[in-house]
Amino acid sequence: MKTSPETFVEFLSEIKLKKARALAVYLVIEPGRERRSELIIDLLWQDAQLDKARASLRQAVRHLRTTSEARCHFPLIARNGQILLDYARDWRLFDDVTEAFSDPDQFQTARRTGLDLLNAFEQLLGLSDNFDSWLAIARNTALSGLCTALEQVMSRPDASLGQEAAQFLLELDPCHEAATRFLMLQYWNAGIPNRAIELYNRLYQALDMAYDQDPETSTIELLAAIKLNPERGPSKSASKWTRPSLVTMVVEEPQQGVLDDRDSSFQTVLTTDLRSRLGRFREWQVIASEPADSDFLAIRPRLFQLDGQCRFLVEVVHPRNRELIWSEIIEDPHTDWVGKVRMLILNIGNALRVVVADRQGKDERAELYDRWLQSLALKGTWTHEDEARAVALLRCITQEAPSFGPAHAELAGIYNIRHILRPGTRQDPELRDKALTHALDAVAADAMDTRAHRVLAWCYCHKGEFDLAEFHFEQSLQLNAQNTQTLAASMLGFAFCGNAPRARAMLSELERLPETLQPFHSVYLAAASYLLGDFDVSAQHCIGADGLMSTTGGWHCAALAKLGDTQAARQRLEQYHQEISALWHGGKAPDLRDVIDWYVACFPLRNDEVREDLRRTLYDVTTQPLAAKALVAHIGDVDTHRPVEG
Repeated sequence: MKTSPETFVEFLSEIKLKKARALAVYLVIEPGRERRSELIIDLLWQDAQLDKARASLRQAVRHLRTTSEARCHFPLIARNGQILLDYARDWRLFDDVTEAFSDPDQFQTARRTGLDLLNAFEQLLGLSDNFDSWLAIARNTALSGLCTALEQVMSRPDASLGQEAAQFLLELDPCHEAATRFLMLQYWNAGIPNRAIELYNRLYQALDMAYDQDPETSTIELLAAIKLNPERGPSKSASKWTRPSLVTMVVEEPQQGVLDDRDSSFQTVLTTDLRSRLGRFREWQVIASEPADSDFLAIRPRLFQLDGQCRFLVEVVHPRNRELIWSEIIEDPHTDWVGKVRMLILNIGNALRVVVADRQGKDERAELYDRWLQSLALKGTWTHEDEARAVALLRCITQEAPSFGPAHAELAGIYNIRHILRPGTRQDPELRDKALTHALDAVAADAMDTRAHRVLAWCYCHKGEFDLAEFHFEQSLQLNAQNTQTLAASMLGFAFCGNAPRARAMLSELERLPETLQPFHSVYLAAASYLLGDFDVSAQHCIGADGLMSTTGGWHCAALAKLGDTQAARQRLEQYHQEISALWHGGKAPDLRDVIDWYVACFPLRNDEVREDLRRTLYDVTTQPLAAKALVAHIGDVDTHRPVEG
């Protein structure tokens, strides 16, 4: 048995305690899942004393049960430190709302209910930073579902119902162009072109305020048709105004070539930023890899040095015709990147004969953005000198623009893994607190940023608050479940948190996306596979990750030991000892146990038994004799310059 959306709205109105109302909303959005009481306390009673928070939680549960007896079926189960709403796991509250949109008799009731539910999210803001971020994501997901359902209704033959759907769409999203075009056509057909033109003007203003962007070409062409022939209305062939087919683009990964580590890192940053900016435009679509069964254009970026100065070359190529469509060189991309890349994208649009609006001119935060990009390039080399410069740049940015979330996220990420990149050191508690502060600021600045949630999750891991860590890993997945870095980081995070089922689920997802994996992802896969007990798989990933991170050798040695290959494990431990000794930041040259103790301390493991088992496994390896002819010289250096989160 389940409750209807209308009944649930009435139920919420009867709940007197705000935190009880928040608990009801939190549980009903994803029913059928057990939630740890400690997590709910962290979300809703963030700063309260534990005893008082537990008492308040019990009071909220009692209040929900008492209120539901008179109002609706709300089967709340609290037992063994877990809280559960006993509905089917596949039931979704907003699905019942969207289903009612297709019935003309129920449409207005569903509309009011949808608005009431969205308003309930707004009323619950301010309970805690973590809960606010969850509300933002949940509201965005619900809004997206409502809009998708309304778009489907709008495409059906019932013009009257379609008009109601389009009007509601514009109420939810004033920038929705398909709804605007639908209504413009309706008004033109009805002989009231002035209404259509007024609607276009409102859309233009909304896009200008929200995105600093012009309407799509098809919307502009429809406006022109109405102005040229206001009285006649559209012909039957034009009664359904279709959007032109989109150009498909693939931004290729550039090769390092002769670039040094710093320039290679900068090239990666510029390419990623260019891909992100191109993905914001609706005149084309940017996909991750070359499609097998459709035509596409390739964007080929490359950084190079000429006459002692950096230049960034971008080519637009039609691979199947072997045709160079357009190319441009950006001089000195280190300065005024925002202005230069904006003009570059305009030129791409002109080359493809599409309209790309850019009326704003100079971005007031462009100089900050330039410095942030420079910090990413410096961070990407992971030399200590460049790290110090990156931290200095990021600190200045966060001081000058406290709401610039990406800078906070990068600072938190650097602080989280400094002890991993400096063997022989432990994570400084003061630095750990700074990382958490910056990560919270990043999420507060943009609750829809998956990177910010990932970094915050790692901060909570290092703080030992594993329920909140899992919560934010889940949020990052909800925001971007197809991102390889999100999947890899969440997989390892769940493994550290002791949530083996979720870690395995992420591992399965990654195995379905082999073409998107980068070499450094082998580090994540090796560690997670070991913690999941897949020692043979872990050892194989360690071979692929050899030299990429300072912790790889430890996982490799432990995996070999678990497989019973003690001699190979002993040889690998000797190699690992040499690798880490060369990077050691401790006071004296480390022995084998010093390296093992540092290595085991690197990881924020929820289960101390897992940590001690890892330590004992490696200690046991040290007792094995090293073969006289064992190769102890390791070919290659540990590369601490690779991207990693922690």
